[in-house]
Amino acid sequence: MADLEKEVEALQAEITSLKDSDTPSMRTAAYVEPASAPVSAPSPAPADKISLSSLLGPVTVSGFGDVYYGYDYNHPENNQSGLRAFEAPTNGFAFNMAELILDKPADATSAESRLGYHVSAGYGQAAKVVNGSDTVFAGYEPDGFYVKEAYADYLAPIGKGLTITVGKFVTPIGAEVIESNANWNYSRSLLFYYAIPYFHFGASAKYAFNPKIAVTGYLVNGWNNTVIDHYYNTGLSSGLTYGVSLAYTPNAKWSATENYFAGPVVDAYNYVHTAYPVTDWKQLSDTVIGYTPNAKWAFQVNGDYGFGPRYYTYTDESGAPTGGPAVNWWGFAGYAKYTWTPKTNFAVRYEYYDDTNGYTGLISGGPDSGDRGFAQEVTGTWSYNLTSALLVRAEYRYDYATQPIFAKSTDGFVREQNTAYLSFVYSFSSANLK
Repeated sequence: MADLEKEVEALQAEITSLKDSDTPSMRTAAYVEPASAPVSAPSPAPADKISLSSLLGPVTVSGFGDVYYGYDYNHPENNQSGLRAFEAPTNGFAFNMAELILDKPADATSAESRLGYHVSAGYGQAAKVVNGSDTVFAGYEPDGFYVKEAYADYLAPIGKGLTITVGKFVTPIGAEVIESNANWNYSRSLLFYYAIPYFHFGASAKYAFNPKIAVTGYLVNGWNNTVIDHYYNTGLSSGLTYGVSLAYTPNAKWSATENYFAGPVVDAYNYVHTAYPVTDWKQLSDTVIGYTPNAKWAFQVNGDYGFGPRYYTYTDESGAPTGGPAVNWWGFAGYAKYTWTPKTNFAVRYEYYDDTNGYTGLISGGPDSGDRGFAQEVTGTWSYNLTSALLVRAEYRYDYATQPIFAKSTDGFVREQNTAYLSFVYSFSSANLK
């Protein structure tokens, strides 16, 4: 114990001597007080990313281009398939149409935003066909450029909102539209080409009572008429045409639309006798019903019935005309589509079209030629979205008519036609740009 006490005393003495030594300099070497850090300026807020979508605001720019390769097993000498229009050029590549669309929808967020507009212009075979249907181009070779639609919308603050449209717009009639990528099949139906119009020029007013029911009224310059033409030719409008459309969507599976249009047209057959101009009413009823039972299957039916105009005979140019029975045309089409994957689907269409009097031009020759009858077709279309912008389609179609109206090489005409298509449709929209 005595030795331990001596060691403790020696240790305490050593500690004391260390405290009395130059310890401040040692602490200074071991620890240096840091200088005050400079205060940095706050980082600037990141600038908003500029994109085409942000520059356009509520306006959307979109469009598409459509080319195809067509093959007709009849090998018509002029390379034009029968009962076709947009996709008539065959046995080679063809440019169907390119279209550019500028759209600003009307909405109720402000007084200024209640006014909207829609303009779409196109070029190609389809544009040429639509132009050729317009009475403005009567007697002229239609151009391959057209303004498909050009109208203004106004959402009037009436009830839940009354949408008033003025200008040129596509018809609400039928199950198919001008743009190929919006249809289930690539080639258009007989009903699309013969039973209904392509467009109207005039005004419409639409009121949606609720999400299930909407009614639209139309006052337009007839069918495919930019202006009302009183020239006495087949089926030209001689006055305003009236129309109404009723859309009913009871649930997510079912939808139904009924359209009815009626208006006066001039003498539908013998127009050279101008001393007694004749005006009849041309009327059309159109029904489209859709059913989507699940995410895989979708079905649609479309029926059209047109009637009203009569054919007239004349004893001589100074005599009063004698009217015959009213003409009529009618048909129906059924569609089915099965979606295998989000990128792939297969669609089939069957239709029957009766143009007994030859009024709509399906069977040429007029009422006294004897070339009366009907046509039907079956089409199968496989669609694949190679990318979100590029749609590829392969299609096979069989047509049959009661009259030999399909050209076959240099051997005259036959009653049947088999065709195949491979199409490529590229589409874009500024709404999809980041």
